[in-house]
Amino acid sequence: MGKNIRLNNPRPNEDKSLSKAAAKRRQSKETIDEAWQRIFAMKNSATDERRLLEVKQAMENGIIGRNPADMYNAKGTLKNFSKAEALRLWAELEELERRNRLKELVDNMPDNYRLVTTESEFYDMVESLAKEELIVFDVETTGTDVYNDKIVGHVLSATSVDTHYYVPTGHDVSPVHQLTKGYLDVAEELRPIYEDETIKKIAHNAKFDVQMLKNDLGIELKGLYWDTMEAMRLLNENEPSYALKPLATKYLRDNSYTYGELFGQVGFNEINLETALAYAAKDGDLTYRLYKFQRHHLAKHGKMLDYFLNVEMPLMTIVSDIELRGYDIDTDHAKRYAEELRKKAGKAHDNVIKHLGDINLNSPAQLKGAIEAHIGRTIKDTNAKNTLKPLAKEFPVISDLLEYREITKLLSTYYDALPQLINPKTGRIHTRLHQNGAKTGRFSSGGGGSFNIQNQSGDARKMFVAPEGHYIVNADFAAQEVRIIASLSQEEVLLDAFARGVDAYATLASRFFNKPYEECYKLPNGDDTPERSQMKVVLLSSMYGATKFGLSKTLGISVDEAEEFRQTFFDTYKKIGAFIDKAQAFAKRNGFVWIGDKARKRRLPDARKRPKRIPYGKYWSEEYEDERKHNSAINLAMRQAPHAMVQGLAAIQTKVTMIELDKLVKARGWQWFAPIHDEIVLYTTDDLSAEDIADIDLIMTQSYLLDGVDNATDISIQKRWGEYVSAEDYLKGKEVPEI
Repeated sequence: MGKNIRLNNPRPNEDKSLSKAAAKRRQSKETIDEAWQRIFAMKNSATDERRLLEVKQAMENGIIGRNPADMYNAKGTLKNFSKAEALRLWAELEELERRNRLKELVDNMPDNYRLVTTESEFYDMVESLAKEELIVFDVETTGTDVYNDKIVGHVLSATSVDTHYYVPTGHDVSPVHQLTKGYLDVAEELRPIYEDETIKKIAHNAKFDVQMLKNDLGIELKGLYWDTMEAMRLLNENEPSYALKPLATKYLRDNSYTYGELFGQVGFNEINLETALAYAAKDGDLTYRLYKFQRHHLAKHGKMLDYFLNVEMPLMTIVSDIELRGYDIDTDHAKRYAEELRKKAGKAHDNVIKHLGDINLNSPAQLKGAIEAHIGRTIKDTNAKNTLKPLAKEFPVISDLLEYREITKLLSTYYDALPQLINPKTGRIHTRLHQNGAKTGRFSSGGGGSFNIQNQSGDARKMFVAPEGHYIVNADFAAQEVRIIASLSQEEVLLDAFARGVDAYATLASRFFNKPYEECYKLPNGDDTPERSQMKVVLLSSMYGATKFGLSKTLGISVDEAEEFRQTFFDTYKKIGAFIDKAQAFAKRNGFVWIGDKARKRRLPDARKRPKRIPYGKYWSEEYEDERKHNSAINLAMRQAPHAMVQGLAAIQTKVTMIELDKLVKARGWQWFAPIHDEIVLYTTDDLSAEDIADIDLIMTQSYLLDGVDNATDISIQKRWGEYVSAEDYLKGKEVPEI
């Protein structure tokens, strides 16, 4: 018979088409529940997962249903429910919820929210505000750009009578009945209130409102008393958000929605007046209630209330002035130097390619393989500090690679980027300065389309120039954090070194290595000796929370050697070790450490947790990942305790000194530049005298005294930032370099 005959079996093509038909029939029978099972079985992001759950719940509750346009294809056949359709429904659900939130906001508006749209209402409000000792203020605007956006309304709260007003001035919706300039000059009528120093002002994120009033209306706000955003940074520096609405929801138990959750991307000028009143007046209401909550709790903790009122709040006006003043950039210098940098980068790039091959130097994967092939060993990664720098001494091509990276970073971050940030209105570049940017209270800067003034390298500084007739004056706290370590630990060797005016690190090294001071101070070329460098690393790294692993990498020694080195250091300088132990023990008991004379806290809740047991030999086992993370968080908190006390006190010293310097700045007609870590930088007039320099020195050294340690400062004078003469040379007649 030769052939196997299969009866009743379709041909291959028929088999395929029938399978498709069967699959289609199965698909068409998929229920919504089955569709949800399929969708949730997909690899969804956390955000998508949350949105999908919200849609599923809303559909089950009958709040939302499938859109007919999504349910059927062109032939009218019912389509299966898909993830894409579910996410489109989420957008509809979000819009529905947004409208419901707005309706609820208006429907539940309290009787003490007042819309001011007539002249009589306005003057009644002004009369009420003029009698107040304490008011809340806020401005509603077209956006968040303080240089280009406009004020469209004023929020003002008379706190003694618990009345919250909204004065619309620039809403575009119709019909609109509001106080505009043609009818009543609201800004000029409000100026006496805003500029009256005897009326204390409260705001949330006050710096923005102060800058808008100044830039848009020419009003110089006086009497700024309390900022609920900055106060919350003292009450809880670990807060996930410092926006008003999340804080009100959390601490006032008032369920509040952010601007975006209510209005999306719509400008406030497009909001109808009834809704605008409900939202804006509530801002004033919540801000005042949050102020009372914060004041009560700050008063309960050490000297935090006194510190906030006398340091953080006065500092806010200085910070605002720094931001608005901005920086003059020498764009010609930037262009010239950028071309030089590009040539250097090209040369370094060619040198690297010559040895490593034609690879993409910005690709870590390609770079790692090429380096390993060149040096004949494996490397962990292409991290500059931990991996490449140690190799650079042995392999010249790594030095070229590091140079290429440094130059390209300098170009992309500074010389190409900063000139693009020049504000067309002011002709300068501007930073955003965050006076509690670090959790220890230290300054940070940048964000929101600005740049980081705290992080300008030596070469990048040279783009910044003083305006005609002025100098840039740097006043640097000499060895600020080491003096603070000496003060907090009362280590005699450090105290003695500062008392004698000799180098603290070299003094530590001299005793530690049992060598003469001169042999531990400087090399003939002026560089640090290895002994001095090691003392600096071990002292500061211990305060900054470095582990023995980090210390071993920095010193280029084994982990065991690093631990032995550190232990010997603390055995030699017992009071430094005792300070660290005491700080960590306090954090373990209390979950925080005090900074300064109980001026502020650094909260470290993980320090109070009990470590979890991990069996011997199982530390890196996947099954103990949670325990490992738990214990790592405890260890990190313990390491942060002494660091917070040192860096936090340095921040307090800088801030107190800035407030005292501000009096001199105003008296001399100078301007602010910025605080830069342990430097305070000013613009002075170019007739700087010996008396001026002496006054700066006195304020730097005497404004905030340490226990048992004198402060010291180094002052330098320049027209181009970074090309300076010392104050000593300046007073001897040495010329300040020209731009």
